[in-house]
Amino acid sequence: MSELFLVRHAQASFGSSNYDQLSEIGMRQSEWLGGYFDSLRIHFDRLICGDMERHRQTLFGICNRMNLKVDDRIELCELNEYDFSDLILAFSNQFPENPRLLEVQADSSSKEKHYRLLRDVLSAWGRNEIAEVGETWHVFSDRVFAARKQIQAIAKTGEKVLAIGSGGSNSTFMGQVLKTPIETIFDLNLQSKNTGINRYFYNQSKISLVGFNGTPHLEMPERFQYITYA
Repeated sequence: MSELFLVRHAQASFGSSNYDQLSEIGMRQSEWLGGYFDSLRIHFDRLICGDMERHRQTLFGICNRMNLKVDDRIELCELNEYDFSDLILAFSNQFPENPRLLEVQADSSSKEKHYRLLRDVLSAWGRNEIAEVGETWHVFSDRVFAARKQIQAIAKTGEKVLAIGSGGSNSTFMGQVLKTPIETIFDLNLQSKNTGINRYFYNQSKISLVGFNGTPHLEMPERFQYITYA
């Protein structure tokens, strides 16, 4: 069997003009995770990430602390996140009186209100109730499935693989492995911690979850404040 460490990217830049880059906290999170792996003398035989900038930056931060070269990484766009801005825009055009949408419009700086709205948006997306979105739930789910099949197809016995994805893609990956309902996938998505680790044992025909959302590199008194979800 091979072992997959599927990690959510470190904290991105919520509220900035470019979300797709790590915050200062995000850079620390990725480097601390690399230091944690290095302290356990874990060696990764294969590196995989989505092709979003926050995925690359997270991988680079981890590998910098482990003295690993990232030049031969595999980039799978299938691990990229859904376009939440596109979903929220389409939802707001179709449901302009949604109470949580109105809350966000009144206070756009509130992460709590933003994620309450996102939960409503994801539920509607999963039920195929939002018209004119760039990517339907089924298309998104199918591409995450394709990422998993690509990872399994290149499995080699005894390998340790590090992969970086996003909250939505990683929770969908896990939900498909566990055969959970769509609503459970969205619940897992919103509980996904930055640099949280989902661990799997797998080969070309089988895959099993053995760990969920782990952040051992942050679970110490001086770092609890750096556990983030956005």
